Amino acid sequence: MPQIGSTVEVNPARGIVPDQWRGGVRQSALVLGAAQIGGYAGADAPVGPTEALLRTAAELGITHIDTARAYGASERRLGAALPALPPRTFEVMTKVVPLPPGTSAADAAAAVDASVARSLAELGVDRATVLLPRAEDALAADGAAWERLRYLRDRGVASRIGVTIRQPDELPAVLRLPGLEHVQLPCNILDQRWLAPALTGALLDRPELVVTVRSVFLQGLLAAGRAVRWPRLADAERDRVVSTLDGLAAELGRSGRDELCLAYVRALPWVTSVVIGAESADQLRQHAGLVAGAPLTTGERARVQSAVPAVPAELLDPCRWRG
Repeated sequence: MPQIGSTVEVNPARGIVPDQWRGGVRQSALVLGAAQIGGYAGADAPVGPTEALLRTAAELGITHIDTARAYGASERRLGAALPALPPRTFEVMTKVVPLPPGTSAADAAAAVDASVARSLAELGVDRATVLLPRAEDALAADGAAWERLRYLRDRGVASRIGVTIRQPDELPAVLRLPGLEHVQLPCNILDQRWLAPALTGALLDRPELVVTVRSVFLQGLLAAGRAVRWPRLADAERDRVVSTLDGLAAELGRSGRDELCLAYVRALPWVTSVVIGAESADQLRQHAGLVAGAPLTTGERARVQSAVPAVPAELLDPCRWRG
């Protein structure tokens, strides 16, 4: 087995996407985000497009799929499509349904049971690879939801448990949760909040922790560039950011902003994988081709960090875009 945290050379038989090993777990550097699978068609729509997308993902070497109870019909459509592929082609991580504010400890445990049972039924499996509650839910009600997830993991309902984080200030408390094995968090080339020494040090102190990063393109803004309005940022500032990223991509020999954004996040030493959705097999192939490239070097990463303009915190949190 490779050393923890090492990148595995691409195996042509497994496709172009490289693997990472963390905590004895092999996970592809690209995880297929399944939100689009739940949203682009109704639950009873033909399963063929989903099967085609999954076959492409398998051919590319993707090992994991990321879904959630909140992703519409995603789990159900995955459950309908997965039997067309060989068993254990993919490992599935799913997010537990959010808890209402003020949920009691007893109700939190019951809600976890109900959410997990529904996920397994819709996915058509008897075990999930990773179960992820929101940080606020894992920490609420004296950790009742988290303790219930530990109970379920210990009984084989899940292989691993973790937490999905929204804000950097949630990380210290999450890292203190007993039995934590996985963290999912949002990060992108503009977000320097995660570079705070205390946060970086805390993550590096947990080399066994699998860390998957979502929102690498900031909900598509970084890919769209000037073509769309950016929330909480004036057009002139948006254009300055886009020009800087385009210049850095050219300077560092990258094909464009998309590749630069992926190479930057993958270069962060605590990152295991990035989660990216796709609406078609062709789009997934494009993402995989970009991930197959090398991450930025330490020097290149420092160059990016010194050049990228600061942006408002409100831009970095899509939950704050409304209003």
